[in-house]
Amino acid sequence: MEEDVGRSKWDQLNGYFSDDFRYTVANLNTKNGIVGLKEYMQWQNSRVQWKGHEVHLIAEKGDALIVEVTSFFSRIADGHDFSMPCTDIYRFRGDKIYDWRVYADISVFKNESL
Repeated sequence: MEEDVGRSKWDQLNGYFSDDFRYTVANLNTKNGIVGLKEYMQWQNSRVQWKGHEVHLIAEKGDALIVEVTSFFSRIADGHDFSMPCTDIYRFRGDKIYDWRVYADISVFKNESL
């Protein structure tokens, strides 16, 4: 799923997400549906280039999958490479994600209002 998101394969994402899917990153407003996810990712990609991540923990509890990583980026404005801790929580209904929350300090992206 993350590979398809990272490669902007928006037409292939319906199989991963419920019809009422929502996406929240840090303290930004929640985005709704694949359209909202795409909007956020286009905003992020205009500021940083994601270089991958190192997985530290994958845990499952009830309908939630928790993934802790160190993510690696390069900031487009100045070419600065950096890493940051990030925890994603995916909540499932059946085999589809209905809620995806990303806990990270994205201020280093030079955050502007979305």
